[in-house]
Amino acid sequence: MRVRFYPDELRDEAIRLVVEHRLTTSEAASKLGLRTEVVRVWVHRSRYRKTPLNDIEQLRACVKRLAMERDAFAGIAADFLDKAI
Repeated sequence: MRVRFYPDELRDEAIRLVVEHRLTTSEAASKLGLRTEVVRVWVHRSRYRKTPLNDIEQLRACVKRLAMERDAFAGIAADFLDKAI
């Protein structure tokens, strides 16, 4: 059996379809014309290895957490200012 090499962009798109758009590996594979097993392996590796896609997911989670903290501090500051005046 020959080993096939796919462009990084194709791999990233397949992972994005599964992770962000919540398609199954079979759906993503058929949409991109790939074998299901190839997409399954790519998704598995992306979840357990440091990839740019994981970096983006971590940054989004950090932004969400920071926004929640900002809103909490804004409420505390507003209460403090109301009591001070």
